Amino acid sequence: MQTLAEYIGLTTDQMKAITSQAFDLLEAGDLDGAEKIFQGLQILDPTNGRIQAALGSVFHQQGKLSEAEKAYDSALENDAQAVLARVNRGQLRCQRGDIAGLEDLRLAAAVPSAVQGRAQQLLARYQG
Repeated sequence: MQTLAEYIGLTTDQMKAITSQAFDLLEAGDLDGAEKIFQGLQILDPTNGRIQAALGSVFHQQGKLSEAEKAYDSALENDAQAVLARVNRGQLRCQRGDIAGLEDLRLAAAVPSAVQGRAQQLLARYQG
């Protein structure tokens, strides 16, 4: 199935540039701006786990926890290796007392990645 991005002719480089702009807004603390761009990107490519995980992170920071968990779930459905989505979903679940979050953190802590250390720290905190 062709994505909307492919249909309208956006190149991989163009999608990366737009994604980079969204991450820049996120890092600058412009959560509303980042949310709008990530939502647009999700429309353009609804199976991109990285975009869904990033949108989940925005929702998480905005306190929209239900939306954040749905975005993390979607990210993991589309990419079971989306370690950041797994760490963030694990943290969100543990924060609300759901022990299913521990399994997410265990899985993420076992995978070498940029967020492996964070997963290990969270796991140690919530196993406790």
